[in-house]
Amino acid sequence: MEFISIHSALLLVSILLLISQLFVAQKKTIHLVFAVFCGSIAMMAAKQLGGTQLGNYQYIVGMGMCATCNGFWLVARALFREKSPFTLRHLIAAVALGLMIILGQGLGLIQSLTSANLVVVQHSQSALYEVVNLFSSSMLVLTAWEGCRGLRQARGEQFWQRIVFLASYCAAVLICTVAVQFAESPQSGEALDKLLSAACALQIMVITQGLIYWRYHRSRQASSGIIIKKTTQLTDVQVKNPLSDIDNSADRELAKQITHVLNQQNLFLQANLKVADLARKMDVSEYRISRVFREHLNARNFNQYINEMRIKHAARLLENPQNTHWPIVVVGFESGFASVGPFTRAFKSFVGVTPNQYRQNHMSQVKQVDCS
Repeated sequence: MEFISIHSALLLVSILLLISQLFVAQKKTIHLVFAVFCGSIAMMAAKQLGGTQLGNYQYIVGMGMCATCNGFWLVARALFREKSPFTLRHLIAAVALGLMIILGQGLGLIQSLTSANLVVVQHSQSALYEVVNLFSSSMLVLTAWEGCRGLRQARGEQFWQRIVFLASYCAAVLICTVAVQFAESPQSGEALDKLLSAACALQIMVITQGLIYWRYHRSRQASSGIIIKKTTQLTDVQVKNPLSDIDNSADRELAKQITHVLNQQNLFLQANLKVADLARKMDVSEYRISRVFREHLNARNFNQYINEMRIKHAARLLENPQNTHWPIVVVGFESGFASVGPFTRAFKSFVGVTPNQYRQNHMSQVKQVDCS
């Protein structure tokens, strides 16, 4: 009964979460990939519930389990990388694993439809599942990396969102891999594995849905509330002060909000960040954003201010002894630059030397201090 009830709950919750993504007014990439992941989990629950009673249809249902580990890897990327969470190579890797899972279920279907034991099919299926397990394990590690990436630079809510994600995800992986080893027999171990996998999948889906709401809906409502509150305050002041004073006060307040968003949410690390992106997030015009940067943030323009923040961040990464093995291109990517060329030019323009020269100079200074 426990086996049936946990998988029934998993099936129900996954379907509800899948449907809930359809009612999101302003859908983002995270909502689409999370819906695909929930659909794949629903197929997994249905297959476990039906078991051998499904007959040959169990392999058809099993083909729908093609977006579990790979699907959640894409969910993690979309959750913590708002701008361009994945490129073509990421999609190719995820789809390749999904196709291998579908092919494995297809080989199982061929074997069940054939009365004779096809040795070639059996060996091919076994070899294919070994490759699937290898790829799945790699994507489990990459998923954890998405939570760890940028953790030290994260502040405020973003820091705690990553902590919640890592705690729930790592706990689920450890439970599924370690707890099964305490089973008394292979049969009980298999049953325990299915039970724990369902329970962990259930908690991962629920917590991920909570993180999506926290990161994309609650934070936006809070930001809107701040803007409305400030607008109301300015309306009260408008009766007493000239219009120019009100504009200056509003721009100074907006400058504080922009600085908070860029620093606390690490928005400046978002690749290809544009004035329009920030204006949309702050719900103000692009012209006003540009004016605030010129008049209140002492910047020639938006790009100059953002690049300066990125260069300072890159300098800290280059100075960190734990990052000495990082290629310059990785430092550029982690600092919000889309390619190494613009990163090198911008860094040399601000600092006076290339990123590699800066790293070498810093290492030389550290060695001199240690020797003295």
